[in-house]
This record gives sequence, C-alpha cells and structure tokens, in this order.
Amino acid sequence: MVIAVKTNKDVPSWIYKIGHAMKGRGRDYYEDITDASALKEVNLFLLGLVLAHIIVIIVMYFRGQSLPEAIYFCLKVELFMVVGIRMLWMICKTISLISDRAKKTSKKNHEYASTNAVIGMVLMTAFSLMLTVFMTGIPAKPVEVSIAESRITIGRTKASELLKAGFGFYTKNEDSEIVNRRDSHFQYGELTEVIRDGKSYGIVSLTPEWGDIAMLKDCVITYYGISADSEQLDKIKINNTSIYKLKYDDFKNRRLIDIFSMTPGDYKESQNGYYFSLQLQTNSYMLWKRYTIEANFDKDYKAVQYEVRVQQTIWE
Repeated sequence: MVIAVKTNKDVPSWIYKIGHAMKGRGRDYYEDITDASALKEVNLFLLGLVLAHIIVIIVMYFRGQSLPEAIYFCLKVELFMVVGIRMLWMICKTISLISDRAKKTSKKNHEYASTNAVIGMVLMTAFSLMLTVFMTGIPAKPVEVSIAESRITIGRTKASELLKAGFGFYTKNEDSEIVNRRDSHFQYGELTEVIRDGKSYGIVSLTPEWGDIAMLKDCVITYYGISADSEQLDKIKINNTSIYKLKYDDFKNRRLIDIFSMTPGDYKESQNGYYFSLQLQTNSYMLWKRYTIEANFDKDYKAVQYEVRVQQTIWE
C-alpha cells in the first residue's frame, strides 16, 4: 500500500478481492480505492494495536509479572486484541460518520477494500499465531547444572564433555552401548552414576540423541539427580544457584523462579507438602523441550533429593 500510494498506483487486484471477502454479513460497501486516506487508516489501526500491546505489558509488569510472561500472555490473546482494536476502530468511524452528517459536511467517507484487506490479513495472522502458541507453546531456556565447575545443559550436553572434564560413568566406558527402551515419559535411556577420583557426583540419564542405540560418548544427558546427603552436594549448582545452601523455608516462602534466578514466559510451580516442582514450558513437548526442577524433603523438613529433567517426544 505504501508503494501504491507513493507512486499513485493501485494495489494488485487480489488485495481488493481479499478486502471484499473479509466483510461481515450484509451488503458489500467496500470500494476499490487506494489513496493516502486508506494508508492512514491502516497506520492508525496498526498504531492502535501496538499501543494495546504496550498497555497490556505495562499493566502486567506493574502487577508483578516479568516481561517474558507479559509477552507470552499477549501471544495467547493476540486474536482478541486484534478484534478489540477492530471493533474500537469501527465505533470511531461510525461516530465520525454521524458527526459529519450532523454537521452536514460535503466530505465523502469511503470504505476501502485495500484497508479492509490489510486488517483482515492481520486478523488471520493473529489467529494463526494464537493457535500455534496454544498448540506448541514457546521455547524455554535450558536448565544448566554445574558439577564441580563443569557445566551441563540438560537435553543438550553430551556425555563426551563430562569425559573430557575427567568424569567417568560407573561400570561403563565411552564405547559402552546405551539403549533407550522408550518405556517412560519421565526418564529416557539408561541411568548411571557420575564419578571422579572415586567420588560420586550424582546420577545422570544417558539417552541416544537419535534412534534407540548409541555409544555412551554420543549420548545426551537428559536427567540429573543427586541425594541431599551426598558429600559433593556443595559442588553442585542449578542455574548458578548452590543447592547446598537451600533450606525448606526457601522453597516454602519463595517462588522457585526467584530461587533459581529465572524469568520464563511459560512456567508452572507446584508444591505438595514436602515436594516442590518448577516446570518450564507447560504445553505439549512435541516441538519444544520441557524442563523440570524438583526438590524433595522428608517429614523433618530435611532435603532428600534434587532432580532436573528434560522431556521431548523424540525420546519417548
């Protein structure tokens, strides 16, 4: 439309056809006209849509939500925001028309097919975007686990990186065959103990990245767990947070995203007395990975186990 207005030409005929098709019930009042006024209407509509997003984000921010949460909320209600701005625009045009008639001005008001086409395409785009977000969710930032200064990105880091850092796997070597039996939705591959210098650094799940069988060195780490009474607990961090220093009251009185310094757009926190869980990416994990951090305590409020896992359909 910008090019058409600047060069004083018409937009392609298919745009007019879309404009006529995107009408409500009743007579088609749209005209095949593209001029500065048509472009101005489009710009005002888009400006209103941008302002609506900014207002929603500001309101959610002052209500204690993070910027990613506010953006994710906007994505989920995108269609309703577009429809709302469209209805507000129609009300404003109706008021303007009534005002012009009351003043008996000779100004002619047009219903532009080109403008309606752009608004219609924005509407369809918003619908597609909202539907996609509801079906697939949005990607979450992977969870990192630090083992004695060696960083593991759950769902990405391969066993070979731990081998290079001097770690080993109990009763296994780099060429050991690992099989993913696909019999669980929560743990994949094979569980094995991480050791170095005769000391245990927890349990990991080694999963073939593609297929059902792979050598250990080529497997991805999809789970990490460590007992709270481990002598090496003080050398373990989750997202740069030392779990050795965490107490029951931290989990009871603080949000888990604050404990682990996260600002996810989509997450779910759960607690059941002595169990605490933070789930990142709460939709289906067919496309985007889901990450979960769990902490278990006993009846005396002492930590029992810390776990981090990733879920994705390709490993099930």
